[in-house]
Amino acid sequence: MLFDYNGVRTFTDTLQVDDIGNCAIKCEGTYRVGRVTLYGEYYLVTKTVMGKTSLAKFGPIDPDLVGMASGFELSFKRMDYKEAAISKEIQLFLNDGMKGISKAEEVTDFEAFEAVPSLEEAFRNA
Repeated sequence: MLFDYNGVRTFTDTLQVDDIGNCAIKCEGTYRVGRVTLYGEYYLVTKTVMGKTSLAKFGPIDPDLVGMASGFELSFKRMDYKEAAISKEIQLFLNDGMKGISKAEEVTDFEAFEAVPSLEEAFRNA
C-alpha cells in the first residue's frame, strides 16, 4: 500500500495587477451555511491619495440573493502606502482558505462598489 506525504501547495493561476495602490479585484469563491457550500463573490478595493492607501475587503456576495449572504463581512483600513504591505494584503485575501477562491480578475472600482449590498435592504428582507 502506498501513502502520500510531504504535500506541496501549488498555485494554479496568476492575477496581473498593474497598480496595486489603485485597484479593484473580484473573486469567485465559496462560503458555507451550515454544511452547505454555496457560490460567493469577494471583492478587494484599494485607493491611494497623497501617500495614504485605503483598502476595503468584502464578501461573500451571492448574486442570487436579495440582501446579504450569511457571514457577509466588510472591512476597511487606511495605511501609509507601502508596496510590500499592500501586496501582502492582496496575497492573503486571494489565498484565504475559507473563501475557496478559484478565479480572480481586476474590475473597475465602480463595479466593486455596485456589488456592496444595502444594509437597509438586508434588514427589510430579513
